[in-house]
Amino acid sequence: MQILQILTVVIVAAMLIVLVREKHETIGFLLIVITGVIVFIFILDKVSQLFDVIQQIVSRFNVSLLHLDTIFKVIGIAYITEFTAQLLKDADLEAIAIKVELVGKIFIILFALPIFIAVLETLMHFIPS
Repeated sequence: MQILQILTVVIVAAMLIVLVREKHETIGFLLIVITGVIVFIFILDKVSQLFDVIQQIVSRFNVSLLHLDTIFKVIGIAYITEFTAQLLKDADLEAIAIKVELVGKIFIILFALPIFIAVLETLMHFIPS
């Protein structure tokens, strides 16, 4: 199972990071970043499978690709923002991490506005004038 491989890499990396960080904090931080990249590479295949399934759903149920694209952008922003904020917190840069999270939330609102407007327009058709 691939999940066991990922968890094994993470556990070994965590032990190595704890040992190295005591003497060399910068190398420990670098190991954290490398571990994150390795885990991301492991899951790329699963992400592509997820996109294939979603593409099948879109073609089968005739879902608006514009809205689905927006949802994926919002999810991507959320994950990237969270990953970056956690890296900053690991580097003891809590104040910058909070600002990164705020920027991510603002971008999510900006990208979600077209869906919000579409929902409002749909609701307005049901309300008698």
